[in-house]
Amino acid sequence: MRGLPGSGKSTLARQLLSTGPSGLILSTDDFFAHREGYNYEARLLGEAHDWNHNRTQDAMHDGRSPIIIDNTNAQAWEMKPYVKMALDRGYKVDFCEPDTSWKFDPFELEKRNTHGVPMEKIAQMMDRFSFPVSVDIVMNSQEPPHVNQRRQPEQPHGMRTRDFH
Repeated sequence: MRGLPGSGKSTLARQLLSTGPSGLILSTDDFFAHREGYNYEARLLGEAHDWNHNRTQDAMHDGRSPIIIDNTNAQAWEMKPYVKMALDRGYKVDFCEPDTSWKFDPFELEKRNTHGVPMEKIAQMMDRFSFPVSVDIVMNSQEPPHVNQRRQPEQPHGMRTRDFH
């Protein structure tokens, strides 16, 4: 799944999930969801992505299907860990985007997104949204060096656990 905040990704993901009884939706946003509500902290984004990668790996190991990654996935390299895992385990990879009339309207996206992402941030995300996308494009993409510098070294699988609250 890919799309800007408020574009209808989660709605589409829930619709797609209804086709597979053993499937699940995994989102990096879940890391920031607590009983008290949603509390995004930019400094924890690398950890949140690692946590979601680990959950995805566990779900694939368990044979769950479909596994829907409900993230923004604006650039091809952001999808690469998930696509690589899927290919390594024999999963079919589909890229889905909402087909809403407002999916590239920052004013409407600001109103519709559930996490309070401001219009300015949405516009920045829109500027870096890459087209087209395919398995080959994703697998040949590279994470920009400036992103690598912000991310903490990845912990071995199982080192970090997080329960839903």
